[in-house]
Amino acid sequence: MTEEVLSVSWSQVKTRQRCEKKWAYKYREHLQPKMKKRAPHLGSWIHRALETYHKEGDWKIGHREYVAEYEKLFDEEKEALSRGRKKKGGWTPLPEQAASIIKSYIWYYRHDGWKVVAAEKEFEIEIGRFTDGNRAIIVMANGIIDFIVEDEEEETYWVVDTKSTGTIPDPGAFHAMDPQLMIYPVGAKLDPSIGIEVSGIIYDYIKSKPPTIPQLTAKTKQFSRRKINTDYPTALRFLKANGFDPADFSDFLQPLRRKSPFLKRYRLPREPQVTKTIIKDFVRTAQEIYKSRKRKHHVRNITKDCSTMCEYLDICRGELNGMNMEHLKKTMFTIREKKDSGDPTEG
Repeated sequence: MTEEVLSVSWSQVKTRQRCEKKWAYKYREHLQPKMKKRAPHLGSWIHRALETYHKEGDWKIGHREYVAEYEKLFDEEKEALSRGRKKKGGWTPLPEQAASIIKSYIWYYRHDGWKVVAAEKEFEIEIGRFTDGNRAIIVMANGIIDFIVEDEEEETYWVVDTKSTGTIPDPGAFHAMDPQLMIYPVGAKLDPSIGIEVSGIIYDYIKSKPPTIPQLTAKTKQFSRRKINTDYPTALRFLKANGFDPADFSDFLQPLRRKSPFLKRYRLPREPQVTKTIIKDFVRTAQEIYKSRKRKHHVRNITKDCSTMCEYLDICRGELNGMNMEHLKKTMFTIREKKDSGDPTEG
């Protein structure tokens, strides 16, 4: 019996489980949108800044990389990425928003008792096998772990998955702590370049909307105490910049000092039965990917989320109605590097 290797990522498996057609656009046709969208772009921006913060001690290294990219954009593109944060005279540029989010994150968690032992760590491990005729297919799971941290007080290790989001979900929401990410602790343990036994996943949520900057009253130019959604570092900087003594606003500042409404962390301990089930699901989905690698028709999963969460909506809708969308594909998308396609015949 001959052997073949099928290497797939958790993101590919997740895409396939949600919508086979989206998977085909992304991993068979390799279509990558030309136009950047705020949410995923800001998420990547924050990730990179935190990576250089943990690896090199300076978040501004990663931040400057994204600022340089931002400055190359047309004004319309800059405004689209910066949408949702208006100020007098125009839009708050995305670099200012990103910097505000990152600085607040670092301030609140500066004494969290964590020691980062790995950042943006790639893994690839054998996770299962299946047969196809006279071939044995070896399923390799690959991914990138945001961070692995040691909780020095508990003397335990955790995989940290940092997520930027418009709304932080309640811990009771099933998607708030996605059990399928349990593949990552397995990767941390079994990949020889890591080899760390972790206790589970920490879901590290960051609101993608920056804290609101306080304002002065129009007539008296005093600090406005109207209810706003802000945090301690943002409010403190504003008070100092406008000549106020922060001690006079302790009733306003102290609750914000204790807890940020823009940050939340949930822990999901590693449970053997959950991990076993998730691995079984992963291998089964990999098997479906393998068997459909040369099939031309891929099934759509049409839901209310299509209009807000799928970058392929326009071409999917057009093809659904029998239209030829090849020109639109060339206009709206580029062909990304052909990796993680799910086809073992592709290098």
